[in-house]
Amino acid sequence: MNMVNWIRKYPQVILLTLTLLVYGNTLTNKYALDDAIVITENSFVKKGIDGIDDIFSTESFTGFFGFDKKLVAGGRYRPLSIATFAVEYEFFGQNPHISHAINIILYALVVLLIFQVLRKSQLITTDLAFIIALLYALHPIHTEAVANIKGRDEILAFLFVLLAVKWVLYSQKNRLLVYSAAAISMFLAMLSKEHAIAFVVLLPLALYYLKRPRNEIVQTAFTVIIPAALFVFVRYQVLGGMQIEESSSLMNNPFVEMDINERFATILLTWIWYLRILVVPHPLTYDYYPYHVPVTGWENIYPWITVFIALIMLFFAVRSLINRRFYGYWIWFFIGTFLLMSNLFFSVGTFMNERFMFMPSLAFCVALGYGLYWLMQRKAFARAGYAAIILIGVAYSVKAIDRNNDWKDDFTLFTHDVQISENSAKGNCVAGGQLYEKAIDTQNKTKKQKLLKRARTHLKKAIEIHPTYNDAHLLYGNTRFASEEPLDSVMPHYLSILRRASRHQSAWKNALAVLQKGEPEKRLKWYKKLSNIDANRFEINYQMGNIYGKHLNDLKNAETYLKKALQVKPKNVKALKDLSVVYGLTQRYKASATQLEKVVKLKPNDASAWYNLGLSLNALGKIDAAQKSLDKAHELNPQQKRVVIKR
Repeated sequence: MNMVNWIRKYPQVILLTLTLLVYGNTLTNKYALDDAIVITENSFVKKGIDGIDDIFSTESFTGFFGFDKKLVAGGRYRPLSIATFAVEYEFFGQNPHISHAINIILYALVVLLIFQVLRKSQLITTDLAFIIALLYALHPIHTEAVANIKGRDEILAFLFVLLAVKWVLYSQKNRLLVYSAAAISMFLAMLSKEHAIAFVVLLPLALYYLKRPRNEIVQTAFTVIIPAALFVFVRYQVLGGMQIEESSSLMNNPFVEMDINERFATILLTWIWYLRILVVPHPLTYDYYPYHVPVTGWENIYPWITVFIALIMLFFAVRSLINRRFYGYWIWFFIGTFLLMSNLFFSVGTFMNERFMFMPSLAFCVALGYGLYWLMQRKAFARAGYAAIILIGVAYSVKAIDRNNDWKDDFTLFTHDVQISENSAKGNCVAGGQLYEKAIDTQNKTKKQKLLKRARTHLKKAIEIHPTYNDAHLLYGNTRFASEEPLDSVMPHYLSILRRASRHQSAWKNALAVLQKGEPEKRLKWYKKLSNIDANRFEINYQMGNIYGKHLNDLKNAETYLKKALQVKPKNVKALKDLSVVYGLTQRYKASATQLEKVVKLKPNDASAWYNLGLSLNALGKIDAAQKSLDKAHELNPQQKRVVIKR
């Protein structure tokens, strides 16, 4: 049996085998990128099955942030894939290998369904259906959806859409049951990812192009409209509506700093980029954040090329509505599955993403498959057609396998892709963060300093691209501190964050931790600057009081700031004790005793407080009370010599 006959006899086996072979190397990968949001640091997922109710009743990232935080316009409601992670956690714990295996299996099912749906259309031969499914299975642009566990939302959405298509188009028996199953499948698709709602139009439209009876088209339309309406209702109940309120953060809305002309010109530039990586999927990157995709205007030729291509596509798509030429459906398919993620109507949080091509890429594979099949049917070009399929298949496979390795873990992904997305603020920031974390865990001092230097290079680049990027400033300050640089090199980065976001807890935590070391005068200078941001923070006032009193012998200022600290935390033992020392040194023994009496009430086993209280009471002439305090101090700390007051 020659190869062609063998392929025709076992097409599904070959598609399944190739898909498993190409993506099999993801099985050893760990968690990466957004897996933290939906799995490893998602409190709902960590509840296992008990967390499913929370998953379906909140915005998709609530389990990570701990509160509803709509990072993109309208928020996200994609509970189904997250629920599958919760079920996995219930039975396997945090096991990325199980999750990767499930993603591969689901992707293989998508490929098999594509083949089955296409070959039963009567407009596509089995050989052509195989070629299209093969191109789809091997195309490297799908690595982001498959190799990144979080990409399961894309896979599930398409899987359930294809099931609905299969049932509606090709199941002739018991139509009521078929339509019910299709409606349920469509609802599950939308629960996986919202843009599956495009098939409310695309599924009836497929019947139109296949020249099915009008009543069948109408029935199918109702079949998909009902679950869509239910999904919109459920989403409204959970998220409170479909308001399109775009984020003001550059990392969640890349167009925030652009005018209207730059915005739409740049959007059209990304569309031509999508076409480029569909045709030549290299290089690939997870990171299309500002400004890997450059801001452009209408003086650039590429937006105009995009407009030209879009108009040509629309012309043929509209024309095909009249003559029902099947090629037109695939133009509508591409438009329908791409438009909601295209940034045209609202920002999706980034310029573009390869996973957004998971559905639209099928239209590209159909076009490429038709072209290759046409060559194969011509005697003069048949060998060229077969050779092209083999070359493309091998090239796709090699690239996909190699790209899967980049998704091994966060460190590998971030440090690799930043070399591609070198002008991305986020890419440089997260790469710097990974290098910083690796440096902190490294014992070898020379290696540690090399890692910190690399981290600073990326973080500096992130700040140059996005000067007010808080995460980059935070990490940059951390790397300088880890390199034991002076306060004047470290603190400006934390201070810049706090001036923009006065409640940034990580910046406060790091700034106050850094200021535990250093020369008293320099520490005091920075505490004063922090005080201008929050004059009522306990730690600032306490440390300033401590420095004035302990290091600068400025008891007046020491008293002022220690009192302010105690206004914030009246029962803080260390502030009460330090203030008592100030009172003692200024011979205000009654005030000193008052503070120390508060201390021993709060902390009865504090031997030093009892001892100092005894000294203050003795200075006040309260001999009996003083002796009792001194005896108590000796009782709590027998190693301290017992003091007997002479009467």
